[in-house]
Amino acid sequence: MPTNTPTVGTVERILSLKRIPMLAGLSPEDLAVVAEHGRERFFPKGTVLLREGEPIPALYAVLDGRVHVARQGRKLGHVTSAGFVGGAAMFARDPEGLSAVAETDTLALELEADATLEIFEDHFPILHHVLREVCRWLLDLVGRLPSARYGDIFPRFEAPLAPAGDLDLVERILFLRQVSPFAQSSINALAELSRGMAEVSFPAGTRLWDEGEASGTGLLLVSGTIRCTARDGEAVFTTGPGAPLGAVESIAERARWYTATTETKVTALQGSVEGLIDVFEDNFDMAMDYLAVMARAQMRLLELRVSAPGKALERVYGCVDSGEDPA
Repeated sequence: MPTNTPTVGTVERILSLKRIPMLAGLSPEDLAVVAEHGRERFFPKGTVLLREGEPIPALYAVLDGRVHVARQGRKLGHVTSAGFVGGAAMFARDPEGLSAVAETDTLALELEADATLEIFEDHFPILHHVLREVCRWLLDLVGRLPSARYGDIFPRFEAPLAPAGDLDLVERILFLRQVSPFAQSSINALAELSRGMAEVSFPAGTRLWDEGEASGTGLLLVSGTIRCTARDGEAVFTTGPGAPLGAVESIAERARWYTATTETKVTALQGSVEGLIDVFEDNFDMAMDYLAVMARAQMRLLELRVSAPGKALERVYGCVDSGEDPA
């Protein structure tokens, strides 16, 4: 059975947490918050930390030892003292979870799900940091996909979801309610988001941005289609009404990773990433819904890569190696 006798001090906890990629960019003050909300747990060799088929009850920052991680019968790898166990599945609200077993005697800092939510709600800079890191991981996963799979992860929408233009506030709110990250958001939160967005139109053939340009704004397509090309034209996908463009790299503070050109006349709602983050700060539930959608997208991409494990799996699950796939 695990025990929770403290064995390291607060300073040592903070230094250990700083080695974890998800948390490395946090300030010492924010790291101290995480350290204070966690409790040390000692897991003897063979102890189960997480069971597949169950929601994730807690996150584990491994301070010492080695944890075996598996999902859907497939070995993902091992988490060591620089790793975090359970993050992607918890953020995604994934009911299936994953399997995590102590492969050696292991010391970990446990953050229960409720404590994690409390940290995020009370300390928005920490939530913002996690959102940024999750978006970066998502972009890294996309970058490792074969070009031919881009069409699978960016389906084309055929039917418009809203009037073609001149949306009033109510129409904007109704439109936003049909976009995945905002489907459960409150009317007040959607109204705040709507007021910070401008309705824009572009004729067919307009180059919206080029691969490698600075990001900072996002679009929500109301009508029309946009052709996107990445990897110098090797990867191609098309998006339509309801598709968000540009927000992920903007939150991640990364450059545009594809060139976007309108195929038809396009109407969209355009906003800055600063405005979106401000809305998230005012509306915790909306921010958590957005985080869940990004984490689910990560896991969907992992399913596409399941036959080719590697650095993407290692980074998302905190693993130092992914091992051989079972036959």
